[in-house]
Amino acid sequence: MGIIGELQDRKTGDSDILRQIFNQSPAIEYLLDPENGSIVDANDAACTFWGWSRQELRTMRIWDINTSGQKKLEDQFTETRAGITHFFKNKHRIASGEIRDVEVYVNPIAIQGKTLNLIIAHDVTDRRLAEESLRLAQRALASAPIGILISDAQQPDMPITYVNPAFEHLTGYSQAEVLGRNCRFLQGAERDQPEIAQIRSALKEGSSCEVTLRNFKKDGTLFWNQLHIAPVRNDAGTITHFIGAQKDISMQVAANARIDQLAFYDPLTDLPNRRLFLDRLGNCISVAQRNNVFGAVVFIDLDNFKNINDAEGHEIGDDLLREMAQRLRQALRQEDTVSRLGGDEFVLLLPALSDSSEISAHMVQIAIARIQKAICEPVVLGKLQHQIAASIGVTLFPKGVESASDLLKQADTAMYRAKAAGRNSVCYFEPTMQAAVSARLNIEHDLREAVERQDFRMFLQGQVNAAETVIGAEALIRWHNKDGGLISPMAFIPVAEDTGLIVPMGEWMLRQACLAIKKLEAAGRPIRIAVNVSPRQFRGADFRDRVANVLRETGANGNLLTLEITEAVVFDNLNEAISKMRELKELGVHFSIDDFGTGYSSLAYLKKLPLTELKIDKSFIQDAPTDMNDASLVEAILAVASHHGLQVVAEGVETPQHVDFLKERGCPLFQGYYFGRPIPGEEFVNNLLTA
Repeated sequence: MGIIGELQDRKTGDSDILRQIFNQSPAIEYLLDPENGSIVDANDAACTFWGWSRQELRTMRIWDINTSGQKKLEDQFTETRAGITHFFKNKHRIASGEIRDVEVYVNPIAIQGKTLNLIIAHDVTDRRLAEESLRLAQRALASAPIGILISDAQQPDMPITYVNPAFEHLTGYSQAEVLGRNCRFLQGAERDQPEIAQIRSALKEGSSCEVTLRNFKKDGTLFWNQLHIAPVRNDAGTITHFIGAQKDISMQVAANARIDQLAFYDPLTDLPNRRLFLDRLGNCISVAQRNNVFGAVVFIDLDNFKNINDAEGHEIGDDLLREMAQRLRQALRQEDTVSRLGGDEFVLLLPALSDSSEISAHMVQIAIARIQKAICEPVVLGKLQHQIAASIGVTLFPKGVESASDLLKQADTAMYRAKAAGRNSVCYFEPTMQAAVSARLNIEHDLREAVERQDFRMFLQGQVNAAETVIGAEALIRWHNKDGGLISPMAFIPVAEDTGLIVPMGEWMLRQACLAIKKLEAAGRPIRIAVNVSPRQFRGADFRDRVANVLRETGANGNLLTLEITEAVVFDNLNEAISKMRELKELGVHFSIDDFGTGYSSLAYLKKLPLTELKIDKSFIQDAPTDMNDASLVEAILAVASHHGLQVVAEGVETPQHVDFLKERGCPLFQGYYFGRPIPGEEFVNNLLTA
């Protein structure tokens, strides 16, 4: 009221200025007569807002615009006069018919002796809509059935700033427990999931991604989390937050796994079925063709299964099939596949065997030996014990353009040949492979008989010093078969190793060498004799005791016995090898590393092992006089041996050039055809004693 009073006393110029300020104000301003609600005046902003001209407004009353109604507005005028409030929230209907939200500030003023209300209004419709939208979004997030979290993209570790109730219910964590933490805590110990790298990439690029993760609830329960992550940008386009929507799909994953199980696995044994086997075989064929490696398909049919099934009942038959499935699984490598096609038929996939068909066939034989042993172990079914056998068919791949189905038919055909041959046998689809396998089986059969009859002879090859005096010998096994023919060690030693027959053969050789040692020492012509020890022998838990027994029974001097082992034997278990060698060293036995330079040749183990000698492999000696690389290797081995105080024997010395080359470089001992071929042990001993 004071302001109007002052206006009446001012000059006309001042009144014009105030009128100009009133009209040009960007705020909605108007004068209202509280007695009758008529609009006395309105500025340009009010006219623009309402959509009526000033002349039209002067003919209107405020309740023509304000939707509160005449009674409520008159009450507001009363409150204003009483000084109760000057602020109201109303709704105005503008000329277009649209309803707008306004906040009004009422200030009574006196003009020419009359009290009018100067009203300043603010259109808050957009703000109200934004606030309602925000409240709706908040309610929607809080009511969402999926877990929602929001993280701060502006902070280094992207801490969580919000989680909704569904997140709390899903994970078991309250909002207070997770705010400020990075959401990786849900991963538990599962930090190496490939999907995590996908998430990191999306966060770095500021893009969306969807993954399925293994996450853990607060109580440690694992759940499959279907997580969708998206960036949140401000008006400037800057990413300020990331929002993550997550859903527990553990039941769906379990259902899908069950569907896959039914579609790809045999319900009785849980083994892959025909469909999955053919799929895997198809992939292996492609890999084999691309990498030039061989694989094998092995078809197994249990012999006389129908008799057991009919006699004992289907439940017993099912138990037998489950037992066979478990045994086959345990007999194979991790990368192999065992499948049940139906009935008592199983098929195996042995991928990536070798780039040689012969070696691959040999590896298949080893695998089949394990399989047959596993199958033939007695099995108790019900109250009875049964002995099971199987007919086995084998085919190798790749051969050409055979499909997976073709290879399965080939293995099936080979299996029927095995069954026709009398059951409990193995047949190859490839005739040449079958011939090779048959030959090896014949060798194995004859070798077993030879071990029983001890159809072996010990040959000795001399080792000489620089003066070409015989100071030692290497014991070599020879086999005269039942027909009197001499069989090459290259043919029977691998079979002996695979079958374990090398152990009794090796012990027989050790005994023969010790008898020769005893005889020569007793005659006053002691020499050191070296005996090759196979990996199977050396790894035997009772190897030390067996050597001790032979020395005691023969009376041989352990200081004249050298055991030759390969580098591979040592490196299989270095600590165990050191311990076993030290125990044998206590018996006086010496150790030599055979074929030194062809294996690991690590200088580190030379310091740890209780060695006496190194043998340079003959492959280095052959070209050493003319090949600089071989010459350098021989010189290096001699230098290493000298540094470690080890004796050196050069194998494969066959020419005067070899002798001259080695003597010039200080090699102390020689073995090879130049000085003498291996001859029967009795002859070698007699020659020494009569020389």
